[in-house]
Order: sequence, then structure tokens, then C-alpha cells
Amino acid sequence: MQHKGLRPTTETSAAKIFNSELFQRIAGRLMELLGLNGALGRGEDSAPLQGGIASLYLYTISRTISAGTSEIQRNIIATRGLGLPR
Repeated sequence: MQHKGLRPTTETSAAKIFNSELFQRIAGRLMELLGLNGALGRGEDSAPLQGGIASLYLYTISRTISAGTSEIQRNIIATRGLGLPR
């Protein structure tokens, strides 16, 4: 779109929502599969993948907030993309 001179506004919002919430769901499923051991962090002897799963899960939570919350991104899509009133 940028190569064609278009400004991607709603498309970037949709991509941000999709990616951040997909990663959060994947990390949540990993935590469910690993049970209580999934919450063990780095330095714990029985932490799966050296605590990487717990770190990933915490990172994905903050990722849904950074660069605008998903609710704000949905508002951008509704007002700019779909033309809905505020």
C-alpha cells in the first residue's frame, strides 16, 4: 500500500489486533498444557524451556497493551474503516 502511495490506517490496526491476540492465545494454551510448571521462570530447575514459556506469556500480555490497546485499535477500524460514528 505504501508503495502505491496509499496510507494504511485500518489495515495496520487490524494486523496489530490479530497478531497480538493470536500470540496471547498461543502462549495461554502453552501455559495450560504445561500446567503449574509453565509458570516457573528462569533459574528454576524444572522450568520448561528454561522459563521461556512464562516469559513469553507475560510478554504477550503487555503486547496487547503496547502501541495502543486492542479497544483503541477497534475504534480506529470502526470509525475510519467502517465509517461508524464515535
